[in-house]
Amino acid sequence: MRLLYLIILIVGFSFVGCNSKVAMEKTPKTADIPPKENPNCPIPLQIGKLYGRYADKEEAKRIYIEIEKLLRSICLGHLNDLPDMIFPKMGLFVDAKAHWTREEVVSDLKNKDGYFNVYFFDSDRLDEKKGSRGNLTIQQALVSSGGISIDFHFDSALESELQFRFSENPKNVRYLINPIFGKFEGKWMLLRMF
Repeated sequence: MRLLYLIILIVGFSFVGCNSKVAMEKTPKTADIPPKENPNCPIPLQIGKLYGRYADKEEAKRIYIEIEKLLRSICLGHLNDLPDMIFPKMGLFVDAKAHWTREEVVSDLKNKDGYFNVYFFDSDRLDEKKGSRGNLTIQQALVSSGGISIDFHFDSALESELQFRFSENPKNVRYLINPIFGKFEGKWMLLRMF
């Protein structure tokens, strides 16, 4: 009887192995390849301090997963994950003043001269826009960090402001504003971009 169970297990595992191999062959392999042009990608991250009466380590870890995904995208030179991080009914503050709907964000991401492409990735056009030389894009500022420690300020159980601290070039954090996440329908979504 034990031999029969052993044979069933071996046959079962062989099918699992075959299915996994087929699935792996169909999965694009480029997702895990780091970019050649940027050896500092992905940016090392760590959870820093938690502040506020509603501070919760588990909730901070959930937000951390979202910010890690976003920073990896920025490091790789795109914002493909951004629209999925915006709660449709709330939209996104793209800087300290401007509030856009999710649709406006999606539209801007398609525009090579749009806000996100200029401020996040194109230093030449950013210099033109600001009328001065040597401005860092958000991507350049983040990559210059040498690693980021993220402090979480829980204003309530449903909102947290994140403060980045750079391991290297701490003055470059001035190119960012503190992002804010809100919890909607059980999921942490980005309310204010950095």
